[in-house]
Amino acid sequence: MKDYRGEFDPHLELTDLEHDLLAQYGRDIMLANHIHDRSALAPIALQFGLDAQTQIACDEWMSTSPIYNHRNRQFLKIQGDDVSVALKGFQFDIGAPHNYLNFHYQLVSPSEGYFWTNTCGPFNHVYEITNGDEGMQTQLCHHMEDPTFDATVIAVNPRMRCRPVYRPPLSTIPDKGPCKWLVTVQDDIALAEDCPYLEQTSKTLAANFEFIALPPDENGLNDYSGEFKRDLCLEDLSHNSLSTMCKEFMLDVFLLNYACYNAVAERFGEQHIARLARDQYHHLAPVTVHRLRNTFGITGNDMNAILKVLQLNPFVPREYFDLGFARVSDTRGLVWSNDCAGYQEPVKRGIASLMASNPDQPGFDSLAQEVNSQAVVKAIDPAELSELTDLNKVRAAWEVVIDPDAEPATRSEWADMVGNHMWDLDNSRHVYLYEKYDAVAG
Repeated sequence: MKDYRGEFDPHLELTDLEHDLLAQYGRDIMLANHIHDRSALAPIALQFGLDAQTQIACDEWMSTSPIYNHRNRQFLKIQGDDVSVALKGFQFDIGAPHNYLNFHYQLVSPSEGYFWTNTCGPFNHVYEITNGDEGMQTQLCHHMEDPTFDATVIAVNPRMRCRPVYRPPLSTIPDKGPCKWLVTVQDDIALAEDCPYLEQTSKTLAANFEFIALPPDENGLNDYSGEFKRDLCLEDLSHNSLSTMCKEFMLDVFLLNYACYNAVAERFGEQHIARLARDQYHHLAPVTVHRLRNTFGITGNDMNAILKVLQLNPFVPREYFDLGFARVSDTRGLVWSNDCAGYQEPVKRGIASLMASNPDQPGFDSLAQEVNSQAVVKAIDPAELSELTDLNKVRAAWEVVIDPDAEPATRSEWADMVGNHMWDLDNSRHVYLYEKYDAVAG
């Protein structure tokens, strides 16, 4: 499939997508994590304060990045504990979506390397919405990045650290910025303590989930066990490896979202997380649906379009959540969740867990309503699926109806803030132009 313009396919697998489309989808899944952060952390700042926002952001990344970094290295057969391993990890880090936060790399030796950005979507966003406030630049580029970058590389080697060569505020950096970092291994560096919530995230079913293994392909990289490739992009992976990598990216997004709400619950109480999660789905729906439409060529506002968007939703990891879909008519569809790890997760956190923790308010209704403002989602008796699937496996079911008499849903007032610099981000093949950037590397 080169796009998804035809009929809705209830049995769509990621391997059905043409390779370039699958890579483009992978970059959109990576971007979905920044959509998550914007739509969650800004409301958290308003309710609990700016210091709390910084604390939650650091809790989120420090209790997740060691997990997904290990998962990615294990899947891609990246072995060792030197700087090349850390740079490989950054190339697949969900926090550095290609084309939006462009990392460039220079490997100097096994104990020294650099990464830098010439354009940085998160920084551009903060700079614009705060009119260049240097305190906010410091919050993002110092208070958030210092502990989280270190947590990521410490997962590779406990004596590895990231140290800034230069970074914002803009008044302190050269024109070629906005930032450059040294990754180094040193024997005299004191060992750091893990985030207090890392153990909780590590024990989740999500952190320990295993995807169905796919056979190796003849074309492309089936793993990344070879030399470090400074110009690597997702298209370089084999098709089956890229398919699984996309599922890993979805799980990364889920883990970060889970950790975010776990930190809110630990610091401020359980009573806040369900409302915040539902509100977040509403805030992120406009840009998420817009990008899925653009990437896959999804047009219209009928049930075909709604089910395609729900099927491709990057915030619900495939296999970890086992969802079924059926189109009944142009105005009616069915969605259900079979018994799966996502449903069995002992402690429910994050927007994807809304389906398992509160079927009457599954959250994904916001995506459906962004496709058609008169879409209505409600929980139904799974018995209504008797002709579609094995009822013994079904744990929750929903009906999606386009109701011409329904009051049209309103778009979130946060939509433009969440989508800033993301609505029309070019997501074409990620190619580094090193003849241009070598001078910047120094």
